[in-house]
Amino acid sequence: MINKITSLFCLIAIGFAGCKENKNSGCDAQQLCTQEFRSLGVMFTDKNGDNVTVKDLTIINQRTGKAIVPKNTIDPGFSPNMHYIATDSNKDEFSTNGDDVKVTATSTTTNKTVSAIIKISGGCDCHISKIAGPDKIVFE
Repeated sequence: MINKITSLFCLIAIGFAGCKENKNSGCDAQQLCTQEFRSLGVMFTDKNGDNVTVKDLTIINQRTGKAIVPKNTIDPGFSPNMHYIATDSNKDEFSTNGDDVKVTATSTTTNKTVSAIIKISGGCDCHISKIAGPDKIVFE
C-alpha cells in the first residue's frame, strides 16, 4: 500500500514538474528583470550623413520568415527620423541567442532600396538586445 502511495506521489510530482516546465517554455522562472522598456531603432542616411525619408519599411525575422511589427512604440519627439524595428513587446518573436532581422526601406526621393541585417535577441532574456548591426542604414 505504501509503495502504491509513493508511486502515485512520484507520478503527481513528475506531472507538476512537466507542467511547470511547459508553462515557462524553458525560461528561468527565477530570473529578476528591471522595469525598463527597451526599443530598438535605426536611422536612414545618405552617404553624406544626411537623413533620408523612407517608405515601404519592412522588418523580417530571417529565422521564422515572419514580419516584425514594432509594438507599443512611443514617439520621443526628439528624433523624428528614428524608425523602430522592435520593442520589448516583441521579445517573444526572437530567440534567446538572437535572430538575424532584415530591415529594408525605399527612399522617397530616389526610389532606391537599401537593406541591412541586424541581429536581435529576446526569448528568455528580460529585454530585447541588439547583438550586431548598424544604427544607421546608408543609401549609397
